[in-house]
Amino acid sequence: MFDWDDIRLFLAAARANTIRGAARDLGITHATVSRRLHGLEEKLGAKLFERTVGGHALTSAGHAILDTAERAEREMATIDRKLFAQDTRMAGMVRLSIHDILFHSLLHTSLKDFQKKHPMIELDINATGRLANLAQREADLVVRATKMPPESAVGRKIAASPLAVYASKAYLKNRPKLDRWVKLTYGPSETPPIPARIVVTVDSAHATARLIADGVGMGTLPCYQGDTFPGLYRVPEVDLISDLDLWILVHADLRKTPRVRVLLDHLYGTLENAKELIEGKRPKPPAFAT
Repeated sequence: MFDWDDIRLFLAAARANTIRGAARDLGITHATVSRRLHGLEEKLGAKLFERTVGGHALTSAGHAILDTAERAEREMATIDRKLFAQDTRMAGMVRLSIHDILFHSLLHTSLKDFQKKHPMIELDINATGRLANLAQREADLVVRATKMPPESAVGRKIAASPLAVYASKAYLKNRPKLDRWVKLTYGPSETPPIPARIVVTVDSAHATARLIADGVGMGTLPCYQGDTFPGLYRVPEVDLISDLDLWILVHADLRKTPRVRVLLDHLYGTLENAKELIEGKRPKPPAFAT
């Protein structure tokens, strides 16, 4: 009565609670989601969603099929992974999920080198803050800072990834009596470890680094970012702040797939060479020594 795309669309709408959110997650238009959901409901002869103040909520009929739809999603993902695992070609797509600051700070040059060595492998890079679902094959490889890798993943912890407090050279030379704080909306980065007043709140680590380098104030960043970003220097009296661990992860079904394996080994080598940088053991010289 309906195809797999109907299930994907239903689940996206159920998880997002809004048509607009489902459209964003699926990369299609709001009108398309609305039209296709209406078509699915007509096929099934049942209303699956009802409009509420908070968005779109599942009806009793929607709840009745939710578990079955999620089970179908898992089974389709398993089929996809197992078929991909049988592909022994050193050509074709590999999906890599990586946080954008890891890409800019550590891996952009390495991935360029990888493509030179393996020009027939197409990299599909998802550089966002969201941890991709390996079980659903949203990615084949994940490079992320986390404390709890998914149970379905195998891989290697590369290093602890602490935070440090950074400022610009000009800021440190003309430091105010009460420091100014650039607040990144991320746990340990939100509260100043020294007396300071918040002057900017931002939800992007890259934007935080840019504001600090421009002298707006000081703030907290991962060492691998702060120690490679032009114009940033560690604030000398603040110790490193423990945070997450950096992992490379792959689903167990795909770890021996040739083109996944060759990218996995390449990333292992790159990040092992950067281990001291990740762990904050390669700081720039103090600002006044440059």
